[in-house]
Amino acid sequence: MKRYIMLLLSFWTCLAVQAQTSVYGTVEDGTGKSVPGASVTLLRAGKPLKFTKTDARGAFRMNIGELQKADSLQIGCIGFAKTVVKPAEKGATNVKLAAKPFELNEVTVRGGRIFGRQDTTVYDLTRFANERDNSLKDVLKKLPGVEVASNGELTVNGKSLSRFTVEGLDLTGGRYNQLEENIKAKDVKNAEIIHHDQPVKALEGKVLTDNVAMNIVLKDDARDKLLPTVRPHLLIGKPVSVGGAANILQIGKNRQWMYTLAYDRTGKDLMQETHALAHYGGGLPAAGLPSWHAAPSVYAPIAAERLRFNTSQRYGASRIQKLPNDGELRFTANYLRTVERQTTKNESVYDLGGSTPVITTQNQHLTLLHDDFSAELEHKINTASTYGKDLLSISARQTDALSDLGDTLAQRIRTPELNISGSLYRLYTLGKGQLSVQSVMDYHHSVSDLYINNFRTRLRTNLWHSAVSVGWLRKRLYLTRRYSGGFDLRNLNLSGSSVKLSAHLSPYFQYERGKFQASLTPRLVWERFVRQRCSFLLPQPSLYLKWKSGRRSEWTLAANYAEGTGQMGEFILDSYRQNYRTYYTGDGLIRRTRNLFSTLEYVYKRPVSEFFFNAGATVGRSWQNIMIDLRIADGRYYLSQRECNAESDYWQAEASVSKGLSDLHLKARLNGSFTYGKGQQMSDGNLLQYTSRLCNLMPNIEFAPTCGALSYEGRFSWSSSSVMETLFGWEQSLSLTSTFGPIDLTCSMTHHRNELQQGNVLSILLADAKAVWRMKKLRLSLNLSNLFDKKEYIVRQNTGISISTDCYTLRGCELLLALQYSL
Repeated sequence: MKRYIMLLLSFWTCLAVQAQTSVYGTVEDGTGKSVPGASVTLLRAGKPLKFTKTDARGAFRMNIGELQKADSLQIGCIGFAKTVVKPAEKGATNVKLAAKPFELNEVTVRGGRIFGRQDTTVYDLTRFANERDNSLKDVLKKLPGVEVASNGELTVNGKSLSRFTVEGLDLTGGRYNQLEENIKAKDVKNAEIIHHDQPVKALEGKVLTDNVAMNIVLKDDARDKLLPTVRPHLLIGKPVSVGGAANILQIGKNRQWMYTLAYDRTGKDLMQETHALAHYGGGLPAAGLPSWHAAPSVYAPIAAERLRFNTSQRYGASRIQKLPNDGELRFTANYLRTVERQTTKNESVYDLGGSTPVITTQNQHLTLLHDDFSAELEHKINTASTYGKDLLSISARQTDALSDLGDTLAQRIRTPELNISGSLYRLYTLGKGQLSVQSVMDYHHSVSDLYINNFRTRLRTNLWHSAVSVGWLRKRLYLTRRYSGGFDLRNLNLSGSSVKLSAHLSPYFQYERGKFQASLTPRLVWERFVRQRCSFLLPQPSLYLKWKSGRRSEWTLAANYAEGTGQMGEFILDSYRQNYRTYYTGDGLIRRTRNLFSTLEYVYKRPVSEFFFNAGATVGRSWQNIMIDLRIADGRYYLSQRECNAESDYWQAEASVSKGLSDLHLKARLNGSFTYGKGQQMSDGNLLQYTSRLCNLMPNIEFAPTCGALSYEGRFSWSSSSVMETLFGWEQSLSLTSTFGPIDLTCSMTHHRNELQQGNVLSILLADAKAVWRMKKLRLSLNLSNLFDKKEYIVRQNTGISISTDCYTLRGCELLLALQYSL
């Protein structure tokens, strides 16, 4: 009997299955890209009958008993307009969704390239990148509100990044320009920009910040894979040379590492890659040695590659991995060796209150050798109850600058330096409060030599530094209170030991409720100079107010008053020689300074519309009891300390607006600023007043359709001072790229207009051409620089009471053949 019942049930089940109808299809956006997670609802007589969601490929399927004529499908997804369609009677039902932005109280979403949630803006980098983009840096340049400087530094709506991570980890310790060049554009997925970033989990919701961070998310097929890249090149110029770079990179969520080596003679500044661009202040900073001898350096008023004659090599290694209990262990090491050569001419005109201006000149051929080794070992713990950061760093560097200043005069400044530092930071949650302990201990050693023909001066310097700070934080309702205090000990040994003791008490009160936030820090510092037998009590209060006037905008007001003392190097030596023509004399006076400034800032961001705007104004005044008296005689500079009360004023207004048009692949930006300064300069005991004004206007356009690309960047400057007539100049760069299948042809030009004096204008046009052939794993490029073979560049600038005119020798016309192979 049971057998017959089972056969009967199976028969009716088969009939029911055969009677079912499948409704299936795909959901795509306006560009033809699949939309995963979209809701698909079958409506019958206007009421929902069955529901499903699209899978990762945007496909859906649902089984129904029978499809009726009045049935319809309703498809919805965040960031898209709700769509109702008639299901196909036979075959697939393919649905196209139109993007439609909308806003919730805490979420703004757009189906397309950009969306935001609370204080995080997410850019879909796959929508910005195209086949012409080679690295992450190329893609970031296209993001509205994001600016990329020539050294790789990123700013978001005018603010520099305090933290840069890839898959949540900081592999390079803030040297993220190494990653910008080595992560390929084809491997990136999203860029997450976190406003008001608070990386310490134990302080989330307790201490609010204005920091901005960026996190890069890779595509799944690029994560945890070896990503090696080789870039050899051949430079045909004077001289002919070979070089290039190679790196191997692996990025994962739990472990990352990178090894890099490079050899370059094309003018590229490899030193920039060793500089930390992002700084998060989790711990007490180490001290630094004073600078006695004024070593010359390679200065670049235009693109550095055009005037730097170099032989550079760099070796780098970085590793980071996650540990149990939310820990991280990072190791970073870099070695750099550069030989740089530069030929310059200078004429400076000083208005020192005399009957005629004082004129000095200098013709210099500089050979600058630089060796720099640095290593860091960092351990972090970051949980909701405990934060810890231990950092051990060591660096050994030497600068050797040889200046040929004429037939009978040569100068050499050699400054080797050793720095060792160890710091510790711990934050514990105890009951309803949090206890923090910070400490640092560091040692610095330097032997500075100045050679002028057969004359030699040696200064041997040692600095010991130690500091400890303890704090207690507690939040109750809308008020956060933190009380911290500590001491600082410095022992500078040059011509005898000089000790500086300091202690500080830093209460902190923060009130945050709704859209309003305020904080007050009535900081008080005590300093004691043991050798000089002087003590000072220095108030340093600060006030901060922030008001979110809407979901997209906020106002910030900051005010600060600080009293301080000068650097120990200003009064340790009675007299010494800084270089071949500069002499310094000190009277053992300790500089006392007072600074008062206030900043008002307005920020408006609407990621859904790719629109960003910020404006700000800063006003400041400073006072000091010591001035540096400048006297020039026989082409030599004599600097001496004078006790004199002096003051200076400063104010600046600036604004920036950025707009993106995703449908047109267009990004436009306009920055503007005006700066006014008023100060005093002493010469031969006479107090001279001076004023300066500087106005800058900087437009930028990035247009990158499928057929090519256009990039325009300009800088228009007006400057004047009480000793100089108004000068007007500009720098305008235009780059045009045409794409023919896998080949990109680029022509770029930069026009400089420098007003040297009234009626005398320098106009120079620099041009380059480039061809790139893109293959699957190979990229060949041919770059012809300085097409017109320009020989020199001249610029004039105001430096307070002086006018300086500089002439630089440019690299000639060069041909660079480069190859890039990536797996």
